[in-house]
Formats: sequence, structure tokens, C-alpha cells
Amino acid sequence: MERKYYICGQRPVIVEIYKTHRDYLAMNWDTTVFEENFRYAHQINFDPSGDVEEVNKEEFEAYVQKLRTKKGFN
Repeated sequence: MERKYYICGQRPVIVEIYKTHRDYLAMNWDTTVFEENFRYAHQINFDPSGDVEEVNKEEFEAYVQKLRTKKGFN
């Protein structure tokens, strides 16, 4: 499995890539836990004008940490 990391608008999204499918995991704003959410599949793959930025793992983790701290989860 390969992972790619995105910021869609302000929401962090992880894409887990398998041979047969992809899983899209978006951060739940209330719990800060990543949950399956296929809403972002189209935005990441087919919307060139969408507000999507692919980032590396370190940038992604720093951004997630910042959000969790802001929401009082750390």
C-alpha cells in the first residue's frame, strides 16, 4: 500500500492506494480522527480547479498536529 497526503481546502485527507482500490480518509472536524470519506475522491482526482494541494508526509503531519492543538486535542 502507498499513501498520498492532501490538503483539500483546509481538511487533511489521506489516500491509501492498493492494487485494486483506493481509500480516502478525511479528518473529522469534531474528533480529529481520520474516517473514510469518498467525497474527496472526485476533488482530488478530477477537479483541476479545486483547492487541493498534495504535500509530503512531514508537511501533512505538521499540519494535522497544528489542527489538533488548535482544537485542544494535544
